[in-house]
Amino acid sequence: MTTMHHQNRSFCFRSFMVKHQYKVMCVSLVAGIVLIEIYRLLATSWFLSRLSLLLAIISLVPAGLVILTHLREFGPFMWWDRSNVVLTTRRSPRIERIEFVALGVLAAVILIFVIVVVFVLSR
Repeated sequence: MTTMHHQNRSFCFRSFMVKHQYKVMCVSLVAGIVLIEIYRLLATSWFLSRLSLLLAIISLVPAGLVILTHLREFGPFMWWDRSNVVLTTRRSPRIERIEFVALGVLAAVILIFVIVVVFVLSR
């Protein structure tokens, strides 16, 4: 019953990524490359060059997610379902929720670390 309720939501990130994954990857790569070139152009300004580098790293994350999702085809080590209809796993929804929280905390720690390294320690 919970799976039907889960699939009836109006916007589901998983189905959006499956439907538009190549568009998201192309836009992410183009935005990342543009921001890296802006970083090179703004090399004289310390703050703006670091800001563009941080935005380039953030903009390349969706392309990385698409690549990681396609790595599931190389074997069952990531526990992904073989179908490409929706990105589902064989784990329970409770375990997935705990993983999402842990990944959110880890992403926040990494983002804070990158900001500290880029803006504070690179002086």
